Amino acid sequence: MGAWLDGLQGRPLPTAFLVGGDFMAAGTVSALQKRGLRVPQDVSVMSIDGFNLAAIQEVPLTAVHVPRDELGSEAVHLLQQRLLRPEAPHGSLLLHGTLVVRDSVRRIRPGKGHTAVEPQGLYDD
Repeated sequence: MGAWLDGLQGRPLPTAFLVGGDFMAAGTVSALQKRGLRVPQDVSVMSIDGFNLAAIQEVPLTAVHVPRDELGSEAVHLLQQRLLRPEAPHGSLLLHGTLVVRDSVRRIRPGKGHTAVEPQGLYDD
């Protein structure tokens, strides 16, 4: 992340980073802070993980908590199905995570009449 930020060379910084896990999000926050940027005042950071690390950071991370038990159960079920019927068509499975809003996101630019983080998900009715 640090090298990428250094490579921006005056180009505009994104207003937010959505990072694949809490450890990577913590590294992103650190890289931003080393360059004098404040989270969330200058840029928002959010993770898709919600591991216990999210709540104990210097800047508590907003995160989408992945339903790990359900994910593991479904993975075992899909593996069993694949072993029993290798020729069966592949499919997609959508599991619903839970958004936990903490202190790492905020509206940075004025926009439409909605908040930076919406309580409902992309696929919700």
